[in-house]
Amino acid sequence: MLLSFAAAVRGAPSAKVTRWVEIVEQVSRIAYLLAVTFLVSREPVNVRSIWLYLAALFLLLYYAVWIRYFVDGREVALLHRAFLFVPMPLAVFPVLYYLCAAVWLRNIPATVIMAIFGAAHLTVSLQSFR
Repeated sequence: MLLSFAAAVRGAPSAKVTRWVEIVEQVSRIAYLLAVTFLVSREPVNVRSIWLYLAALFLLLYYAVWIRYFVDGREVALLHRAFLFVPMPLAVFPVLYYLCAAVWLRNIPATVIMAIFGAAHLTVSLQSFR
């Protein structure tokens, strides 16, 4: 996974690596959904947890990127432009949102799966933005 991310950063990866990363992204997306749905921590959630507020912040930032897109004339270039110095905001913010939400819910399998998904999703997004 990290090798494919490094290959994407260095240059154009092979078609085989690209396809493998896309498959990992799709499988981890389904696995995360199943982990969040069926693997629920028995510990009570804390509404004062920093993870909840970080998740909410990343969700608001994600919405802000879409608002910028619609307000500024729906130019596709806006979807690729950095937002608050964050490159690829439509790839970064949702991954961070789901990762923080999984940590907040104390769902370790979902946290691990989201980390894997995040690496694959950022790799695919990096390749498509070039």
